[in-house]
Amino acid sequence: MYTISQAVPEDASAMLDLQRRAFAEEGRRSGSMDIRPLTELLDTVIEHVQKQTALIARDNGTIIGVIRGIVEARVCTVRALAVDPANQGRGIGSALLNALERSLPDVAQFDLTTNTVMEGNVPFYERHGYRVTELTRHSELVTLAQMTKAVAPHRSAHESAIARDCK
Repeated sequence: MYTISQAVPEDASAMLDLQRRAFAEEGRRSGSMDIRPLTELLDTVIEHVQKQTALIARDNGTIIGVIRGIVEARVCTVRALAVDPANQGRGIGSALLNALERSLPDVAQFDLTTNTVMEGNVPFYERHGYRVTELTRHSELVTLAQMTKAVAPHRSAHESAIARDCK
């Protein structure tokens, strides 16, 4: 059984290692290992862990899934949702994505970019309420799908009570 928790800076190296293993197949299919998840620097991951939202899934102490959310002006860019290849298909990616969304109640919109060369990516995010807003041809093999999910604005308990009393 796995648990999801907030990452700490000491997790960053293992997070990046898992990210690189999880995205290696995408690099192979894309015909280039020069894709952001494979070339990202450890310093960037550490900065996100310290200043943004970074979650990890652990099973018996081993990190088996990661996700980061970069928030700017009530918009969260989902970065590097990755699950250890040996643990894919167990619902870990879904659990991490849901946990990220729940952890950011003041965000009005979630955005992400995914590579359609991995045929399961777009349907995965569509099952979670994301929709394709744009397709960008990056190379002969790679088309990137920009996806978005608008969420209901967060109401404080006070605002909810006022709205209820006004009915």
